Amino acid sequence: MRNKIAVLSILFALILIGGYILGSTSQTVDNVLADEKNDLENTITVSGEGIIKVKPDIAYINIGVETIGKNSQDAQKENKNKMTSIMSKIKSFKIKDDDIKTIEYNIIAMREYDREKGKSIITGYMVRNVVQITIKDIENVGKIIDRVSEVGANYITNITFSVKDKEKYYLEALKMAMENAKNKGAAIASTFGVKLDKPYKVNELSNMNYSVVGGYRDSFAYLKEDAVSTPISQGELEIRANVNVVYKY
Repeated sequence: MRNKIAVLSILFALILIGGYILGSTSQTVDNVLADEKNDLENTITVSGEGIIKVKPDIAYINIGVETIGKNSQDAQKENKNKMTSIMSKIKSFKIKDDDIKTIEYNIIAMREYDREKGKSIITGYMVRNVVQITIKDIENVGKIIDRVSEVGANYITNITFSVKDKEKYYLEALKMAMENAKNKGAAIASTFGVKLDKPYKVNELSNMNYSVVGGYRDSFAYLKEDAVSTPISQGELEIRANVNVVYKY
């Protein structure tokens, strides 16, 4: 009998504790929901965008050479000779070693299917050597392309333009985005006859995004042997910043 009473007492205590926990949890959830509701009361949410247009002051370009030979040694030797001449031309524009890096070096077996033998056979080898160079005097981009093509460069890709101090311009665009959001918020608030308080929440939605307007971003992959003077237009860069702002009123 005593054991039954003890068990019932324990069960009753557990029920009381469980009820207390559930009640506390429910109250906590209600408090959170109430806080969230209060956060959303008397608020205006707007987006803002800032755009800065700047002239590029730096360029990047991939320059390389492809050579083909009956064996890999011949293809490598020819590639080495041409690449040596290409590097000499590049450095003649006072481009430092730190601004030149190899991004690709491949030896590829060239194959074709032999119907008589019923299998693919190697017909030769192709060697591709490509470097990426940073050009800090962008007026030289077209000249560099011309000079390296004269000595054998036949693989040129990814001409891109940028600015050396992207963060500086991005921060300017970010200020413009905040001002744009503020003006939107004030316009909305004025229709209700209320005044905006300081920003309650701010979310930065961008990360130094920029795009080229009116210029090359990606160029030709292969240069023809009869290519003449190469005109390059760097255009402008659009640096954008976007924010989402919540104002109290």
